[in-house]
Amino acid sequence: MKNPFNHFQIRHKLFAIFVLSNVLVIVSMWQVFQWSFDKGFVSYATERDTEFVQQMSTRATNLYVQHDSWDFLMHESYLENKWRAYKLMHMKDHIAAPNTPNLDLIYPSQYYRTRFLLFDMNQKSIIGKGKFKKVITEPVTVNDKIVGYVGLKPMRELVQDHTLRFVRQQGEAFLLISAFMLTIAALLTWPLAQWLSTPICYMRHATRKLAAGDFDTRLKVKGHDELSYLGRDFNNLAKTLDKTRKARKRWVADTAHELRTPVAILRGEIEAMQDGIIKVTPDSLNSLLQETMHMCRMIDDLNQLSMHDMGSLSYQMEPADIDEVLEDTVQSMTRTFNDANITLELNINKKPDYELMADTDRLFQLFSNLMNNSLKYTDAPGSLTISLTKESDVIEIRFEDSSPGVSEADKERIFEQFYRVENSRNRQTGGRGLGLAICSQIIDGHSGNILAYHSPQGGLGIKITLPLNQQD
Repeated sequence: MKNPFNHFQIRHKLFAIFVLSNVLVIVSMWQVFQWSFDKGFVSYATERDTEFVQQMSTRATNLYVQHDSWDFLMHESYLENKWRAYKLMHMKDHIAAPNTPNLDLIYPSQYYRTRFLLFDMNQKSIIGKGKFKKVITEPVTVNDKIVGYVGLKPMRELVQDHTLRFVRQQGEAFLLISAFMLTIAALLTWPLAQWLSTPICYMRHATRKLAAGDFDTRLKVKGHDELSYLGRDFNNLAKTLDKTRKARKRWVADTAHELRTPVAILRGEIEAMQDGIIKVTPDSLNSLLQETMHMCRMIDDLNQLSMHDMGSLSYQMEPADIDEVLEDTVQSMTRTFNDANITLELNINKKPDYELMADTDRLFQLFSNLMNNSLKYTDAPGSLTISLTKESDVIEIRFEDSSPGVSEADKERIFEQFYRVENSRNRQTGGRGLGLAICSQIIDGHSGNILAYHSPQGGLGIKITLPLNQQD
């Protein structure tokens, strides 16, 4: 069964909550009022009645000693009841009350006349009507012998008979005041609900615009409450989506640009061969192969980046000695650096143990990409210094090459896909702008950190930190 409350707007829900809360408060106050009267006033009156019954017992004891029976009280009670009945029959006539000196002596006040009860020694009623076990009684003792009991009807009965009207009047006045206050609260609650729901309505419209593709949508945020924080989070989300959209467009454009060049070269050379301009020789075929391999490497890099973004790129974590992986990488590229007239230096302190959980193939790819980056963009004669150190909980690796360096703005963006310093699109160095992006993804897969800084040798510095608590 569907809840009809779900179809209400939030302003209606807020209004209903405020009104129901006020009604609940009023009902609770009414219950507390009733409970307070019952437990307060009635309890107080009962305690006072207990004291008066004790006084009545003392007076009744003195009178019983004088008359040696209860007949005198029964006679006076009979005269009093007869007078009361006769007075009801002749309401217009003024009839003097009978003389009841003993009853008047026992009562502490006339207020207790209708409540007075007298029981014999067997707890049978002599004067008044009431069950012995349900009334307040006190024994009348003469010579250590109980000769009767005096008592009073419960205060609760008196309240029901005489005070109930007053209580009802007070309750009606309380309910009338409560209804008036509830009306005032409702009149104030509705604009308050409108005011609270207004930012949510704005956010709803802004969300629809954002879903429709308007990523420039922003909310005007004021204050420091939860709705204000939600509005700021919405604006941050819109900025992130806009940035992601632009990055996706730039990625598609960059990918198309990078693939267009080798495809154009392949097409031009193949057409030239078909027209007979270029003869089919081992050299011309090798040129086609080089462009094809270049395009394959780019596609492999893009595939690796996309797999990492989708979380499907797997890492085979196992205990690995980072110093050994780094030494193998340096050894494999030493000849290439020598041919390029770039000095390659590796500094490793052999005392600590550099073992951690890692994918050795990915680390080899990481180090190769960083060294290739220095190889392509460092002027000859130049140098590249690689250092490996170990702190208490991390392993730190630094790659520092010689000039040329990078600007502060370029330093912050070199890990972006297809980004090259000064936005250079030439293929002079053979760079595709993906190497450092892949390095960043590999470090991310090892829960490490990578950053760029200005090398003391005048070029680019890359700092890598890998935590030692990596688990498989």
